[in-house]
Amino acid sequence: MRVLIVSFFVVITASLAVAQDDLQTALKAGDGYYARFDNAKALEEYKKAHLAVPGNFEATLKTIRAYIDTGEDIDSKESEEYFLKAAANSQTMIENFPDRAESYYYLALANGKLAELRGGKEKVKLSRSIEVNASKAVKIDPNLFRPHLLLGVYYREIANLNWFLKAFAKTFFGGLPDGTNEDSLRELLKSVELNDKFPRTFYELGLTYQEIGNKGEAVKNLRITLMLPKVDHLDDRYKEKAKELLKKLGG
Repeated sequence: MRVLIVSFFVVITASLAVAQDDLQTALKAGDGYYARFDNAKALEEYKKAHLAVPGNFEATLKTIRAYIDTGEDIDSKESEEYFLKAAANSQTMIENFPDRAESYYYLALANGKLAELRGGKEKVKLSRSIEVNASKAVKIDPNLFRPHLLLGVYYREIANLNWFLKAFAKTFFGGLPDGTNEDSLRELLKSVELNDKFPRTFYELGLTYQEIGNKGEAVKNLRITLMLPKVDHLDDRYKEKAKELLKKLGG
């Protein structure tokens, strides 16, 4: 009996070691693809890592991120499947890691992506989730720049929502969370304070400054968007949008 028990623990220990090796191998491969903006291949590797050790925080987070990034790359109706999987995995992540800001941030981001593809009541419901979960992320860890960026975009969208959608949201859901262009500016400036190398944040600042009528700051931030090196798979899109807006603003 004693020999059997010892043998059992040897097998378990060996299995755990193999799982850890598989985890690290897959994470390393995924990181390589991610660095080259090959998100579809990165996703496949991160899924392997997640399967090797399902409860691993890093593997879970990177799998969710890759689902969202791949959905953004596809940029079609098929993207919804990836965003749904990201949202489902984020819910599980909240259950397993309720004290981590990233858990709530990625749920907010995934729901935001789904909201872009939905209409009516579902769009309003998902939109409310963005502010709730992004705010939780900021409360847990105010030093993450991405939740501030997400809130900055969200508040500007809410501030400039047309009257019909605002009335619709109020009628069926009691309204949407408050949000102003000033709230947007505050969150985006905080995001830049935490990370001043992320092009999209400056693009979003340009849009918010345009909304409040500050053309000089809008042009300044759009130019910074173009000057910064690419660090995210969507940067080329935002740089192109920045170019187009600069032309319209005469900058």
